Amino acid sequence: MNIYKIVKKITKPAEIYLIQAHSLTVELSDEKIESIEQASTEGLGLRVIDRGGLGFSYTTDLGLIDRVIEEASLNARYATRDRYNLLPQRASSYPKVNIYDEDLNRVSLKEKIERIKRASRAALEYDRRIRKVYKTAYHDATYRISILNSEGLEVSYSGTSCSISLMAIAQEKRESQSGSEFDIQRFYQKLKVEEIGRRAAQKALSLLGAKKIKTQKIPIFLDPLVGSSFVGLIANALSAEAIQRKRSLFRAKLDKRVGTRELNIIDDGIFKEGLGSAPCDDEGVPTSRKTLIEKGILRDYLYNTYTAAKEKKSSTGNGMRGSFKSLPGIGATNLFISAGRRSKEELIKGMGRGLYVTETLGMHTADPISGDFSIGVNGQWIEKGKVSYPVCGVTMSGNLMELLKSIEEVGSDLRFVGNIGSPSIYISGMMISGPSFHSGSPSPE
Repeated sequence: MNIYKIVKKITKPAEIYLIQAHSLTVELSDEKIESIEQASTEGLGLRVIDRGGLGFSYTTDLGLIDRVIEEASLNARYATRDRYNLLPQRASSYPKVNIYDEDLNRVSLKEKIERIKRASRAALEYDRRIRKVYKTAYHDATYRISILNSEGLEVSYSGTSCSISLMAIAQEKRESQSGSEFDIQRFYQKLKVEEIGRRAAQKALSLLGAKKIKTQKIPIFLDPLVGSSFVGLIANALSAEAIQRKRSLFRAKLDKRVGTRELNIIDDGIFKEGLGSAPCDDEGVPTSRKTLIEKGILRDYLYNTYTAAKEKKSSTGNGMRGSFKSLPGIGATNLFISAGRRSKEELIKGMGRGLYVTETLGMHTADPISGDFSIGVNGQWIEKGKVSYPVCGVTMSGNLMELLKSIEEVGSDLRFVGNIGSPSIYISGMMISGPSFHSGSPSPE
């Protein structure tokens, strides 16, 4: 179906968002195939604006487009009027991004399965104490997105992604610990297959023989994956919608200090091969690189077309949809703390004494409005600049703003979890409460 003709059939301002996607998921247990799932999706979302009233409808059957137009138009006619309901104008150009792997669909299922097994074997062969690999999973997706509206905006692009994840189980005497790892790439050949297995094994082994630590305020060193979890909380607080609704800890702090000079947070929609990279957002607005926090000073928020109109600004290219079934809200492209110059090892050596946090539990319980959090953490105790022994099941509590203002230095090891990234982070001091002791750990002497 020619989607360009659909917009012309509607007499009111209208927008079409169309996605066509194919995906493959393979799960292995003990190197035996547990499941193979292939799926194809085609869906269309339609926005119609009638004198400020917003109507929306969607379908997975393009043959029903007339009904979708009727529903969206009817919804718009009786919706509450809002003068900020607007569609973005046509862009003069879009940035070029490298996010499509032309070779992915040429790789056979047999080869993909063998590659998954290599990750599992790498974990099992790493150390005799790795007794089992629990559910190695592979996933890939190919998609094409097309957006057009009655303002003359027309843009289409394609993308791919692929990932491998696994969990390794380490056992020694009567104790067992687990370690999970993953890798997500735009390009199949860039998946770090054996490295995933080795890292999962290292994580599981590193927690064997965990000890208790007493309640105290100590220096903290956050692993990049843990740092990314905190950046994810910050993403919500940087949304212009949260600011306008007075539901953000960054409200009324524009051009004010919210962190140390070591803190720089970037939202980069054109980051090389980033999982959040695209030529445009889900409204068709071109993406770009934006510094949101510069040397600890809050410089900007993330806007879509609606929230930008409220402040007589331009969208920052952060209008994001959960799927074709939803209206565009606000989301990050590739949001990350920019890397520093020194390695993780150098920072730990200079830290002297403290806790290296490698895993968090209950991050979803953190309050994105006040910034308060109290989460379970696992990690390694640092003594005299060296890893001394594992620590499990303690609690780290504090406030997100307090954490940002306590950053001493960030590492050079930037890593992403999807579209959210962070390097290692050295924090001068946070409160650790113990022990909420891990059931898999032995009783300390």
